[in-house]
Amino acid sequence: MIDILAISPHPDDAEIGCGGLLLLSKKQGRKTGILHMTLGEMGTGGTDEIRLEEMKNAAAMLELDFMEYAGFKDCQITDSFENRLTIARYIRQLKPKIVLLPYWDGVPGRGIGHTDHLATGIMASHAVNFARLKKMPIDLEPHSVRQVLYYLFPRELKPTFIADISAVAPQWIKALKCHHSQMFGPHAKKTGFFRMLLSYSKQMGFQIGARYGLGFIAADPFKLQDPFKLIGE
Repeated sequence: MIDILAISPHPDDAEIGCGGLLLLSKKQGRKTGILHMTLGEMGTGGTDEIRLEEMKNAAAMLELDFMEYAGFKDCQITDSFENRLTIARYIRQLKPKIVLLPYWDGVPGRGIGHTDHLATGIMASHAVNFARLKKMPIDLEPHSVRQVLYYLFPRELKPTFIADISAVAPQWIKALKCHHSQMFGPHAKKTGFFRMLLSYSKQMGFQIGARYGLGFIAADPFKLQDPFKLIGE
C-alpha cells in the first residue's frame, strides 16, 4: 500500500510534473510511487535500456516506495476497457489515497498534447472509477481513491493549487538530471529544455512567494472548514 501514486506516460513525465510533490510527501512520512506506462522508446534521445536505467536512477533519487513499468508501447496507449482494467488493478493493489495523472485535455500533438499524455489522463481517470466498482472483473478488493490531481496541464489553465517544493528542490533537480538522455541530449540542448523546466517551476513558485513550485488541477473540490489554512494560519 502507498499513499500517493503518480501514473506517468513516459519516463521523466511524472518526475517533471509531480516529482517534487512526491519527494515532499516522502519527506513528510508518506509512501510514494510511480507507475510508468511506457519506456519512452519512440523518444528522440536514448534507447530502451538507457531509459529504463534512467527510470530506476530517478526512482532512487525520489526515494520512491514503488516503481514499475506497466508494459505499454510508446505512442500506442489507448483508452480501452481492457486498459482501464489493467490500471484499475494496480490501483486496487496499491490502494493509493491520491492519484496523480497527466492532464487529459489539450491541443493534440507534441509535448503536453502528446497522444500518450492525453490517452493516459483519460484512461487512468476511468480506471480510478473502475477500481471502486465491485462488479468489475478484477480479482482484488475494490478501492476508492480520495482525490485525483492532474499535472502537466496547458499553461493557459490556472492550477487549483501550487505546491511549494523549495525545501526538496535540489533533490528534485537531481532526479530530473537522472533522465540525462532527455534533459541533456543534443535535441534537448538545442531547445534549452532543462532550463525551461526550472524556469517554469520558478514561475510557479513566484506566484505563491516560494522559490520553486509545481501546479496541480484537482478533479474534485476540496473539503474545507477553516479558510485561514489557505493562507498558512
